Amino acid sequence: MVKALGLAPSLEEDSIRGLEALVGQEIRLEPYNNEATRDTIRHYALGIGDDNPLWCDPDYAKSAAYGGLIAPPTFLYSVFDGAIGAGLPGVQPIYAGTEWQFGRPVRRGEEIVPSAVFGAVKRLSGRTASDMLLQSTDVTYRVGDEVVATARATTFRVPRSDADGGLNYEPRDEYQYSDEEIERIRADVKAEYRRGSEKLDVAALKVGEVIRPVVKGPIDRITMTAYYAGCIGSPGYKACEVAWKYRDWAINTPELLPSNYDPSYFAETVLPSLGHQDTDVAREIGMPNAYDNGPQRCGWFAHAVTNWMGDESRLERLTIRLRRPDLFGDTVWIGGQVVGTELTEEFGYADVELTARNQMSELVATGTARVRAAR
Repeated sequence: MVKALGLAPSLEEDSIRGLEALVGQEIRLEPYNNEATRDTIRHYALGIGDDNPLWCDPDYAKSAAYGGLIAPPTFLYSVFDGAIGAGLPGVQPIYAGTEWQFGRPVRRGEEIVPSAVFGAVKRLSGRTASDMLLQSTDVTYRVGDEVVATARATTFRVPRSDADGGLNYEPRDEYQYSDEEIERIRADVKAEYRRGSEKLDVAALKVGEVIRPVVKGPIDRITMTAYYAGCIGSPGYKACEVAWKYRDWAINTPELLPSNYDPSYFAETVLPSLGHQDTDVAREIGMPNAYDNGPQRCGWFAHAVTNWMGDESRLERLTIRLRRPDLFGDTVWIGGQVVGTELTEEFGYADVELTARNQMSELVATGTARVRAAR
C-alpha cells in the first residue's frame, strides 16, 4: 500500500494572501517537449488515442493543406500544460480546464517557447469539497517571434481528505462491464468518424448538427502510460535518481526547480500525482479511485473537434471545464452539436458545444469550440 503523502493542511487566510501576491509574476518553466518533431507529434497524438494521418503519416500530410505534418492543437500541453500548484504546501492541485486561443497549427520541426505568469485566484465551495481555490495560469506559446497560441489554464487547490473542508468523494471500485457493453465500446471505436480531406461547408450547417463522438476507454494504466509517453504532465515525473535530487533541491535550493509547483510538492516522498496511477494515493487525496489526467481529457475534446472539422479547417478556440474525474475502468464518449454559424466573405465560422459522459451517463466535462473554414 502506498501512503504517507505528508501534510494535509486546510486553507488559511495568510496562505491565500501569499498566493494572491504571486499574481502577475513570471513562472519558471520546465518544458517537456521543446520541439515538434515527427516523433514527439506522433507520441502525443497516439497518447490521446488520435491516429489522424495529419499528425501521424508524413506522406498523407504532404498532400494536405499544410504540405507536411502538423501537431494536434493540444500538443502544446506537452510543451507546458499550465497546471499549477504554487504556494499552499500540501494542498492538492487538481486540473480544472483550459481556455485556448489558437493562432495557427504548429508544424513539424518547429521549436516552441512557452512563457507564463501566475493568474487570478478565486475561493470556491463545491459539492465534493467545502473549501477550495481556483488558481489560474496565463500561458503564451511562441515559434520565433510569432504567437501560435495562448491559454488560460485553471487548477483547483483542494485540501486533501484528512483536512478540514477537504476532498471527500465516496470510494468507487472499477466498473464491471457486461459483454454487451464491451461490444458497444468496440463498435463505437471502429465507427469513429473523420472528415479528412472533405471540405467543411459552414454555409450548409444547421444548428443542432451532431459532432459525432469519440470514445475513450476503458481507462487503465496502459492508457495513462501511453499518454505520459507523449505528454508527461507534472515536472515531478522523474526517475527515482532524479526525483531524489529534486527532493533535495526542494529543501535546499528551490530556485533550481520550476515554480509552477510549490517546493513541498517535489519534497514529498510519495509524489501526489501518483493518484493518477495508484488507488491508495488517490483515496488519500480524496478521489474515489485512480483517475485520469486533466489535460489528457482536454486533448480528447480536441480529438472530437478535429475529426469533425477536417483537414483544411482550423480550430480557433477551445474551452474545457472538467467537472468530475474519470476513474480507471471508466469509458468516456465526447461529442456535441453545432450551436451557431457566422459567414464572412472569406471564411465560415462554426460554434459548437461539447459534452463528455461516462458509461453511467454521468456528465464529466463540458466544452465549447470555434472552428474556421475557408469558403
